[in-house]
Amino acid sequence: MYTIRKNNISVKAVADFLDISYSGPNFFISSANSLNNISDNSVLFYAIAKDKSNQIIKNMNYDLKKLKQFKNIILITNATLDKTIDIPILFSKNPKLDFYRVILEFFSENNFKNGIHPSSVIEDGAILGKDVYVGSHCYIGNNVKIGNNTKVFDNTCIYGETEIGSNCVIKSNTTIGSEGFGFIPTDDGLFHLPHVGSILIGNDVWIGSNSTVEKSHLDQTIIEDDVKIDDLVQIGHNTIIKQSTQITSGCVIVGRVKIGKNCWISPHCVIDVGCELGDNCIVGTSSLVRTNFSNNSVIVGSPGRLLRKNESSVR
Repeated sequence: MYTIRKNNISVKAVADFLDISYSGPNFFISSANSLNNISDNSVLFYAIAKDKSNQIIKNMNYDLKKLKQFKNIILITNATLDKTIDIPILFSKNPKLDFYRVILEFFSENNFKNGIHPSSVIEDGAILGKDVYVGSHCYIGNNVKIGNNTKVFDNTCIYGETEIGSNCVIKSNTTIGSEGFGFIPTDDGLFHLPHVGSILIGNDVWIGSNSTVEKSHLDQTIIEDDVKIDDLVQIGHNTIIKQSTQITSGCVIVGRVKIGKNCWISPHCVIDVGCELGDNCIVGTSSLVRTNFSNNSVIVGSPGRLLRKNESSVR
């Protein structure tokens, strides 16, 4: 959704934007770079995780002394550097967040503005808020409501009684509101259970490409505010995902699952039918969860077992 924007901005302006006190040299920077691709006149970041017991991605080791080879660079960091590394620094409590705030503000632009692509089908009963973007070849059904500033990207289909909040992102090739997978054996074959419920999606929700969200049998499938769902994720019928939980790529959330607030579900996990996770849980990569776990559980393995209790939150 974003592309690089050329700019020249002073270090003082960056510090003011981040509300960080700075008294060093006031030069201009023209790019934001990683520590693997450094150039002159750039801003970079380096972070040390303070809570090592709760790390999902471990610190990477860099030879920061190489920074001295470059001119007019500024480092956003929470680390105390060796005195031999004499470069300008912006001290930040959250260097990664502040670095990407700088990119968003000064060095990127959004390619997608509001509007509806002419190839998309918006049924007469659909209700779209202000400044909604709908990409090419989408289908928005009769009983769909979409809030302000939400973006629906190419080849996405939204069916049934579905309500999506404001400031959401629905990436390409995603299906929301489809029939769930439910069959009962009979003498005449497998009888499909009709799914006549609804879907409620809150504000600031992100749903990745090639993902599916099934409507419920009778009640609601619910995704609360600020939930972030990666690509290739299946959300089964009657599932409830609470606020600020993150579900990464390739996960299968089977029907009637309840996931608490602020959880982290690692790639390729399966949360089996009817299981409940409390708040602040972490599920390790490729785990199969087949039972309930309480708040602050760190879960690993197949079948999933409690590795430890984590008293700090995921974020």
